[in-house]
Amino acid sequence: MRNHYRLLLLMAVAILPITNIAHAATSFPDSPVRIVVPTSPGGASDTSARILAEGLQTLWKQPVIVENKTGASGTIGARFVAKSPADGHTLFFGTGSTHVVAPLMLADTPYDPERDFTPLAIVGYAPFVLFVRSGLPVSNLRELVEYARKPDSELSFGTTGPATIYEIAARLLEHEAHIHFNHIPYKGLAPMAMDVAAGRVDIGVGPVDGYLKNDRLKVLAALGNQRVAAFPGVPTSTESGYPGFSVPAWAALWGPAALPANISSALTQGLLNVLGQPEVQKRIAVTGIVIQPGDGNALRMLIEHDLTKLKQLEKPGN
Repeated sequence: MRNHYRLLLLMAVAILPITNIAHAATSFPDSPVRIVVPTSPGGASDTSARILAEGLQTLWKQPVIVENKTGASGTIGARFVAKSPADGHTLFFGTGSTHVVAPLMLADTPYDPERDFTPLAIVGYAPFVLFVRSGLPVSNLRELVEYARKPDSELSFGTTGPATIYEIAARLLEHEAHIHFNHIPYKGLAPMAMDVAAGRVDIGVGPVDGYLKNDRLKVLAALGNQRVAAFPGVPTSTESGYPGFSVPAWAALWGPAALPANISSALTQGLLNVLGQPEVQKRIAVTGIVIQPGDGNALRMLIEHDLTKLKQLEKPGN
């Protein structure tokens, strides 16, 4: 009889961790969750995060709050989440800028984009296009490269400052095509695009938006492998012979490093559930982000790919 009770006790002890894990997975989250956004209110990331928060709040029956922590190319918000408790209640809505561009272009990034986070889900990508002033005598990306290779060519490329996706775009094209541009830094996309339209700058890169509907601009290529719906007749950079000319223009969610597997799984499932809802997809599409959900493993591979590709570029000042 004593052996029988001992066997029952051992069985109970063995089952207890499994029961606790199952309970944690089904009861998570059991308190409010916050999503940290590293940009100002009103932008694509902030708006998309708030749409996701609404869906998650309905799904989880817990408050989901969006908190903006801006500055330093998004690294302030990213660092905050990296240093937060690994309990799944603080998430980060980041982009290729925070997890690829800044870590490679800034010497003092206060986090490691791979070691300091748990990848949870890809939200989607933001189509970027390359455009030029209307008076430039080129009609596609190949012709632009040929023009830039002329001995007397001194084409200017507008960017939005160092450690930004716009500078990465200029440097990637230089690397891919073995050409050189005069980089003209701006403090934002709008003034840069206005100067390209006015003919003061030759080339620019930016997301698909209303400013491109301008007869003083010519859109030459969609960056990456997919054409954009707004310009269906414009070929991709891959079609134009430059498959490496694409910027890490995507959005995703992370938690701090060392999230327990059951919690990260519950977070990923919840995020993919909400991202799969047609109404959520429709609302986020308005921000310019094209929904293409992926799980944590897909996000991990995406970061590895982009970091490897962009490490070929020298950091400014090297």
